[in-house]
Amino acid sequence: MSLLGIALSGLRASQTGLSTTGHNISNASTEGYSRQRVEFQANKPEYFGGNYIGRGVQASSIQRLQRDWVDTELRSSRTDNAYAQVMAAYAEELDSLFADESTGLEPVLESYLNSAHDVASDPTSMSSRTVMLGDAVSLVERFNSIANQLEEQRALINDQIETSVDEINDYATALAKLNGNIVSASATGEAPNDLLDQRSNLLNKLADKIDVSLTTQENGEVNVFIGSGQALVMGSNARELVVEHLSGDLVNPDIGIKSPTDGTISRITRFVSGGEIGGLLDTRNDLLDRSQNELGLIGLNIASAYNEQNRLGLDMDGELGQDIFNMPEVSVNFGQLNTATGIPAVTIEKVSELTASDYRLVYGGTDYQLRTIPDGTVVALTPEVAGAAGGGNTETAVPEIEVTDTSTFDTGGYRLDYDGTNYQLTRLSDSAVVPLTADPSNPNVLVGDGMKIDTSALTGAAALDTWDIQPTGAVMADGLKIDVSSISGADAGDNWLIRPTRNAASQLSVSMKDTADLAAAGAVKAKPSELNTGSAVIDSVRALDTTDSATLFKEALVTYDDTTGYSVKTLEDVAGVDTWVDVAPAPLVSTTDGITTISANGWELTVSGTPADQDRFIVSRNDTYEGDNRNMVAMADIQDQRLIEEKTTIQGGYTDIIADVGTQTKRAQVIRDSSENLLASAQARRDALSGVNLDEEAADLIRYQQAYQASSQVISVARTLFDTILNVVR
Repeated sequence: MSLLGIALSGLRASQTGLSTTGHNISNASTEGYSRQRVEFQANKPEYFGGNYIGRGVQASSIQRLQRDWVDTELRSSRTDNAYAQVMAAYAEELDSLFADESTGLEPVLESYLNSAHDVASDPTSMSSRTVMLGDAVSLVERFNSIANQLEEQRALINDQIETSVDEINDYATALAKLNGNIVSASATGEAPNDLLDQRSNLLNKLADKIDVSLTTQENGEVNVFIGSGQALVMGSNARELVVEHLSGDLVNPDIGIKSPTDGTISRITRFVSGGEIGGLLDTRNDLLDRSQNELGLIGLNIASAYNEQNRLGLDMDGELGQDIFNMPEVSVNFGQLNTATGIPAVTIEKVSELTASDYRLVYGGTDYQLRTIPDGTVVALTPEVAGAAGGGNTETAVPEIEVTDTSTFDTGGYRLDYDGTNYQLTRLSDSAVVPLTADPSNPNVLVGDGMKIDTSALTGAAALDTWDIQPTGAVMADGLKIDVSSISGADAGDNWLIRPTRNAASQLSVSMKDTADLAAAGAVKAKPSELNTGSAVIDSVRALDTTDSATLFKEALVTYDDTTGYSVKTLEDVAGVDTWVDVAPAPLVSTTDGITTISANGWELTVSGTPADQDRFIVSRNDTYEGDNRNMVAMADIQDQRLIEEKTTIQGGYTDIIADVGTQTKRAQVIRDSSENLLASAQARRDALSGVNLDEEAADLIRYQQAYQASSQVISVARTLFDTILNVVR
């Protein structure tokens, strides 16, 4: 090659270097840009005159300064940081909501609990009663307010989920298009650096939204996977994510992915993790849902406990008390893809057994299964059983039946027979007679085949009376009664979403309007006979059950006998004559630590000391209720009872919410701060490798400029030599 050719190759190489350096400088502030570097290579030398003579230089390639592991680390750090930022932001808001006195429950709850003590101190004070009822209204309003703010948070989260999904779809479409462009541009054999940067930047933005994993094909296309391996981008094709109600949950929409072939949507919510959208889902499902459920559980326990206690007392008019609060209802939603018609009827039977869980009732093809959400733990279902009196019975009342062991209970049903003295239980599936034993704590309760059969109501049973015992079709679980009899046409996989406590805080309200309806007085009273000679004294008397008020208020005579112990008689009209008649069933009597408890007719009497033979006590309706505070004292004592899942008090339950949210907030803040540091480190490593350093580029610019000028000088020398040769020839 001539000297001129060598000079031209140097000129071209320097020009490439100058252009690349200028490109770097121009893109110093471009997001995701990777610094480029020219790789130079000497041209193949030419053999001439016994020597290899150089033929100049060429720019062999323009390298993109990038490493896959550095980019992967950066994407992972961005995913973690985006997740932590969302979790921390919402956790801090919830922490403030629950803990702040102006928005939280603590101050109004304490005021309500204290007002019950004030009424107990002066049950005739109308001002104290007015304050208590007003505090009840303030309490439910605060429950409602917190629930509304939680729903506002939920709506905001759901909106952000939709926005994030839209952005993910945009990024996926752009990535698929870039994949195709990169394959086309790579056909020349050289890497399209700027297109690769654009794709890498899109992947970073996608990683901010959701956790992704990548595979690279031989042709340079990148496949993007999310969740548990669901393909989002395959080559030049992108799949679409959607936000829809796919599980019957009307307040928490799901994330689904469309099939590229038939457009069917698969629910992938539980598989989605990481990034902004993962943080939103975890905030909604783990923090928001749980807090709202726990708040609702507290509200239900307050309403149930105070309603029940108020019903056990007498109001200012001497009437049995009524409910203070309206009880919220259980939320039940129909599965989106169900073939069945109808939904189960779900009611709360035992508030004390309720948990803060949501449930999904799933039909398996032959029977139903109840699973907790989100962990899927299977909850044991206990069938509800009812008795039906035989058509020829003398006694038409029915026994109360509770299934205590589903492993021995036979769903085929039973027959209970009475021979005038004893009961006999027959299993219908095999006609076997089931052994029955009396419950030591209550001889009227018979135990057999995983059942407790309470015969207390069968006071008029006669020989040959019989009762049919069958499952009702309803089941019991975690304090709930679930009746599936209204469901028809169910196929395997049909399901229903059950939320016992979710809406309780928002639905809670005060039903009582008149302060005089607060039942401060005890419903019954007791006094000893003036003829008693023993040392036994009355400790307390209270109503246990006011359902049968006529029986409760019958005047009862409690008599102690040295031989038979305590007995109870009530004053009855027998053929126009007032007669003391033994109560049926017989009273329950127990003694613990010198305190004897006698229960009958819906009341309970406790006596201490030693009675003498034929000592008597009279229990009757409380006709001296004015100024009586016994029931309000019991109501005030509710705040010390372990009501929440039978583990903690009402105030303790709310304190647990504050502590739980506070712990989650602190954890989210720690993760956020840590992820920020890790992201900064990952970004610094990426910048050190791929970022544009203007000082270095300025030095390269001078170096290439000097090389360009030197090559120009070589051209000038070559021209001079050529002119000299021409002049010689002339």
